[in-house]
Amino acid sequence: MFVVLVVSSLMAGGLGVLAAQAASVPATSLGYDISFPQCGANLPAATGFGVVGVDNGHSFSVNPCLASEITWAGTSLSASPQFYVNTDNPGPSNNTNWPQSQSTPKPCAGANSVNCSYDYGWNAAQASFQAVVSAETQLSAASPTAAALGAQWWLDVETGNAWQSLRTGSAPTSAQFANDAATLQGQLAYFASIGVGTVGIYATSLQWGAIVGSNTGSTFSQNPLWVPGYATLVAAQAACSMTSFTGGRIAMIQYPLNGLDGDYVCGLIVTPASATISLAAVSTFSSQLAVAGESAPVTYTETTGSPSLLVSSSGLVTTSGTLAAGTYSASGTASAGALSGNFSFALTVGTIVQTGATSAATSVLGSATYTNQLTGVGGSGPLSFTQTTGAAHLLVSSSGLVTTSGALARGTYSASGTIGDAFGDQGTFTFSLKVGFLTQTSTIRTTISPAASTTYTMQLTASGGSGPLSFTQTTGTPSLVVSPSGLVTTSGTLADGSYVVRGVISDASGDSGTYFFNLLVAAGALVQGTPTSATVAPTASAAYTTQLVETGGVGNLTFTQTSGTPSLVVSASGAVTTSGALPAGTYSAAGSVSDASGDTGTYAFTLTVAAPTTTPPPPLLPVATRVVGHAVAGHTVILRILGRGFIGRPTVVGPAGTKAFVLRDSGTVLTVRVRVDRRSRPGVHTFVIAMSNGKIASVRFVQR
Repeated sequence: MFVVLVVSSLMAGGLGVLAAQAASVPATSLGYDISFPQCGANLPAATGFGVVGVDNGHSFSVNPCLASEITWAGTSLSASPQFYVNTDNPGPSNNTNWPQSQSTPKPCAGANSVNCSYDYGWNAAQASFQAVVSAETQLSAASPTAAALGAQWWLDVETGNAWQSLRTGSAPTSAQFANDAATLQGQLAYFASIGVGTVGIYATSLQWGAIVGSNTGSTFSQNPLWVPGYATLVAAQAACSMTSFTGGRIAMIQYPLNGLDGDYVCGLIVTPASATISLAAVSTFSSQLAVAGESAPVTYTETTGSPSLLVSSSGLVTTSGTLAAGTYSASGTASAGALSGNFSFALTVGTIVQTGATSAATSVLGSATYTNQLTGVGGSGPLSFTQTTGAAHLLVSSSGLVTTSGALARGTYSASGTIGDAFGDQGTFTFSLKVGFLTQTSTIRTTISPAASTTYTMQLTASGGSGPLSFTQTTGTPSLVVSPSGLVTTSGTLADGSYVVRGVISDASGDSGTYFFNLLVAAGALVQGTPTSATVAPTASAAYTTQLVETGGVGNLTFTQTSGTPSLVVSASGAVTTSGALPAGTYSAAGSVSDASGDTGTYAFTLTVAAPTTTPPPPLLPVATRVVGHAVAGHTVILRILGRGFIGRPTVVGPAGTKAFVLRDSGTVLTVRVRVDRRSRPGVHTFVIAMSNGKIASVRFVQR
């Protein structure tokens, strides 16, 4: 998401030039996304839109340049910033932001669970939203909350952040996938609960699958998708038509632009694009156009195709009545708010299209009783098949049943003809049958050592025949010998080299084919497998053990240690142990390995004994629980805000007309002097509390 390299200056209006160069791309479809890495940069002017990162790289943090970057995004052609928030789910370990005793939106007592992961996401989204409200308040927005609610929001889902599915060092479990998905669901649920209209997802297919798994069903299908990783605007445009990996509509593509992350807004993609109907059913035909993953209402405007095809404003396609056989097309535009796209729809009338199998294979013996049923779509009622070619070997009945004239010799046989029904619908069919072709199914290449070649065997196999198969060798002797049953053996010990055998496969019914096998013989160089290193605590080093592994040899392996003693000891069988408890440090062992056949290799192993480190816990997430006292219009009063995690005499921001100054901060109580304009309306309002470490909290208070 973040581009570290920031150009020192960007040509004003440069985005408009690029838009002009890209055919039919409106300037409002091209923009940039920025965040804390772009703090203080000279950002481009005259952009189509701007997406601003709310956080400082992870959940429960704030972009230090949030307010100034919101100002920049407000100067875009859209005049309205979009926002993205960083997402993660590190779990409860050493995480002061993890919910501990939360009853809503899910009951959570602090466990590493789906419920607590959901609440963690909910809380993170709330903190990000409050950060935007605070920034909009700082910028004197007429309605800071309304400005934040009316924006497009995105969840940034990347493997660079901490996720439970990525932190174990082994394959993720279904529970870890479920927890990480629940965090995202909690974030989406929070935004929905406060009235944010649209929240999308930023991810690549690889990162998405690594974090939440590939089987998320329809869980995220209502959320538009923003996909990075494309090199040019042309590639970004083409990517809009790819298949969504979340089920949501492909809404935006990211690509490099002027040293920053540029973004292209995809047009609406409308489906379906075609249909086939019979003459009898054409007068009652209807089909519904739709944009997958788009929650906003879509309006369709037909420009061509009437009166034969009629497209309503809701996308319902109908006909004007009875149509003759042929193909009819309609086209136009689709729009949803500021988004637009084109649609086209083709209706084929009176054409029957063959479905099902158009080819098959059978053995010579099976050909005598072979049958297959031809099918088609687009007609009304029973279909009638008329064969024009292929008799007398293949016979197609009027109902489409394919049979043979009896047992057929090895070869390929074809039939073709026409399909029709009683209403005048017509089409064509073809069918091809391969008889008697055997196909090799066994491996065609293997590598072994000279020692293993002495007793090597391998069984050849094939499919497509009837009964026992017979293998006839044509090349490869005397090094390789193939028995009539297909068993490959050697003539004895083979020297280094490549040995090839070929031949013919057949059965008693007349089926036949060919086979090929390549045996590579190479003097054994043993290759070390995992493990090659490990890390343990000093307390565990005394009992540490692991087994070295080597591949490519024959039989038992012998390990000979040449360095590393006495701290690390490698036995003849490859078991690594220590001489006892080891102090913190790095220890290495190395040596050679061999087998009885003369295969040789080397090994190396490193053990790191790491002293435990004490990491100070991160600061507590500030929470404001209630306000003691109430504000009074036209007066100055002293209020107390109760909570925890207040750091460094925070800044308290109230609604327009309300000024607050922190007099004292005990960490759990803020003493605040509050002055309210006499014209301020009474009611329940909100204080936003910004800490010196960038974290925020909010609390409601009463004004009279």
